[in-house]
Amino acid sequence: MSLNVLVVDDQRSPRRSLGLLLKNAGMQAGEAASGEEALAALQSGPYDVIVSDLRMDGMSGIDLLREVKNRFPRLPVILITAYGSIESAVEAMRLGAYDYLTKPFDEDEMLEKIQQAHALAQAGPTGEVAAGTDGGLIANSPVMHGVLIRTERIAGTELSILITGETGTGKSLLARYIHERSQRAGKTFVSLNCASLPEQLLESELFGHAKGSFTGASETRKGLFEEADGGTIFLDEIDTLTPAIQAKLLSVLQDREIRRLGTNQPRKVDIRVITAANRDLSVLIENGEFRPDLYYRVNGYHINLPPLRERVEDIELLLKHFLNKYSARHSRSGLRLTDAALQRLLDYGFPGNVRQLETMVEQMVVFADDSGVIDLDALPEEVLQRAGRSPQETARNVLQPTSLAENEQQVIEAALERYDSLTEVARNLGIGRTTLWRKLRQYNISRGPRGTSRSKS
Repeated sequence: MSLNVLVVDDQRSPRRSLGLLLKNAGMQAGEAASGEEALAALQSGPYDVIVSDLRMDGMSGIDLLREVKNRFPRLPVILITAYGSIESAVEAMRLGAYDYLTKPFDEDEMLEKIQQAHALAQAGPTGEVAAGTDGGLIANSPVMHGVLIRTERIAGTELSILITGETGTGKSLLARYIHERSQRAGKTFVSLNCASLPEQLLESELFGHAKGSFTGASETRKGLFEEADGGTIFLDEIDTLTPAIQAKLLSVLQDREIRRLGTNQPRKVDIRVITAANRDLSVLIENGEFRPDLYYRVNGYHINLPPLRERVEDIELLLKHFLNKYSARHSRSGLRLTDAALQRLLDYGFPGNVRQLETMVEQMVVFADDSGVIDLDALPEEVLQRAGRSPQETARNVLQPTSLAENEQQVIEAALERYDSLTEVARNLGIGRTTLWRKLRQYNISRGPRGTSRSKS
């Protein structure tokens, strides 16, 4: 089925030209001479994509975008204009435009954008999205799906991007993801955590230095801004920058030139800057700890990565990804989580976010038993202590004892008293028979007929 595109422009000639382009590409094209006419057309017939001029008499393209997103939130809108500006592009993206093109646009690019916009809309808010080469951007949740769609739209621009979010949410992965989908893909991508170095070393690392500029500077060295020339530089934890470094970074963003330490010679650099912060920069500005002019420079577009506890739908997908990754690394095959272990992990808050989950999975792979089953006993202690009790334990009303080992022993003994066979005991505890036998030996529990189980200790 061919796509049905609504073309909106108050000028007849460009509206007809674009409509003809779409029809020659095998699409259907409806036309509207105003925003109001476009809204009426949307009520009378279904459309797959809207392509609208930005500046129109009466209702502007931005106003139309607002109305469309209010009435038809999943209908993609592409804006075009002969009067491109950073301000209007940012506003369009923030309001949910799929993309923003300037006249004269490339015809092939326009057709490609329309196809891409339709494909993303068809994926739906809960479609599985796998981004990047690692697990930090793997997503199955509506909130992360929205983040990745907005990221795809902004990646092709030259806007500076500020990424915020808690530690471990995947900010560095998102920065690389943006670079790989930008016009600078294939060029250098440089990443630096600003909190990892003291001020003088950080200054030298960023801007470079001349020979003899400070003790230990035995040779002239380029900084990371020069290394990233033509590409992208990602500066993590910019909320830790000192006032002096903030001032120098602002100068780079304004003038697109750097000066190595120990020299006054300016050097031009062509870079895209992506930054990240763990703390709220607006609060730091109020406290006098961060320059407002620098904030406006780095915040050309803001992306917030939600914590893992707000994207619970992603946990199982991430677990699968990391299980595969570390099973291969540690030569373990056929590993699987029991239902009880999976539920404990889903109930856990993951204060360290995706980074913590990845570390935990590697530990579980290493400590999984020979049967290939990852059960409660293979979970990290913090998960067992902080996660909610399992339904089976709640039903048995087992009181929390003074130690985890005592708790586990009492749970097993209670199950042995309740069920007739070891198979039933293992099934209701959510563990394998091999694990159950190992636990019986570990706690020195003797198993006879129901009601006769006892500890030998």
